[in-house]
Amino acid sequence: MKVLFDHQSFTGLPYGGVSRYFFELMRSFAKRSDIEFDLSLWLSNNEYLDQASFSSHWRYPAFAHLRNAHRAASVLNRLYSLQRIKSGKFDIFHPTYYHRYFLDAIGNKPFVLTFFDATSERYGKQYPELGEGLYETKKQLLSRADCVICISEFSKEDLLHFFPVNPNKVKVVPLGTTISDYVLTPEQQKPPIDKPYLLYVGKRGLYKNFTGFFRAIKPVLHRHPDLQVICCGGGTFTPEEQSLFQEARLGERVHFHPLTDAGLINLYQHALAFVFPSMNEGFGIPVLEAYSAGCPVVLSNRSSLPEVGADAALYFDPENDESIADAIDRVVTDDALRTELRRKGTERLLHFSCDKTAQQTLEVYQSLG
Repeated sequence: MKVLFDHQSFTGLPYGGVSRYFFELMRSFAKRSDIEFDLSLWLSNNEYLDQASFSSHWRYPAFAHLRNAHRAASVLNRLYSLQRIKSGKFDIFHPTYYHRYFLDAIGNKPFVLTFFDATSERYGKQYPELGEGLYETKKQLLSRADCVICISEFSKEDLLHFFPVNPNKVKVVPLGTTISDYVLTPEQQKPPIDKPYLLYVGKRGLYKNFTGFFRAIKPVLHRHPDLQVICCGGGTFTPEEQSLFQEARLGERVHFHPLTDAGLINLYQHALAFVFPSMNEGFGIPVLEAYSAGCPVVLSNRSSLPEVGADAALYFDPENDESIADAIDRVVTDDALRTELRRKGTERLLHFSCDKTAQQTLEVYQSLG
């Protein structure tokens, strides 16, 4: 059986949850002899693929700063993918995002679509930049797909709520993480700062709820003058965020770190706790990353996060400042609680792995072959 993946999630941004998902899928498949795959990608600066033996794309870092570079790369990649699709040298097609470009070219070949979340459907009117206009495209792709993979039971519920999809062609395949495979050098193992800190990972705007989280924990930070907040990834702080920190007289205690695998592992390992105040997640890979690094986890009680975290996390209502502050205060002051959360996190992680994700995805392909 041969599967063709396309370029979409690997064009443009060097990092991202969707491209990470497909990279890990292909990396697991590359270790197996019962499946072949191709990636129809010509131009990409994706960091996950940088050393991947299964991709022969060209990088263009010298041009990445140019305004239209990614747009041009996307057009060329799409033309390349269409050529590969029309050749028909595959059994299953698995597009890596939501675009209709291939529908007329695919013929009778089956294709599988992964549905990650319904964030744009839930919050598109509130935050149009989330891609509210994708609804009709998603609807057509979901209708045409031979099977739809959802990454959690929550994302399946959302799919069936917002789209007219036959439940019989929907399969839930949870995700995994390989972040613990990364071996840190002695230099990389040093604590990032010499004070206790809470860790926040990823984008901070819109439904990610970082501003609401910060507002809620201001009194906690003032009660614990050594406590810091480190934000990893998601871009440097905006002027609005910096003003928020300064007005709270906490500007020196909120820090930004760029995202690298080694740096992220180190941050998880030394954090008092990882905090995820998001209002909506299709799965929540950072939860598994924190478990991998032995980091206590404090989560919003919304969307897929209780499903993934189970009893290995402390939960709060992300729209209730007192609930957030109480949870943070508990995890900061209770050593025994943090120890228990680490233990439960290690146990919970056993339910997830990238190889399990790959095996269950292969079973989806085989059901269509």
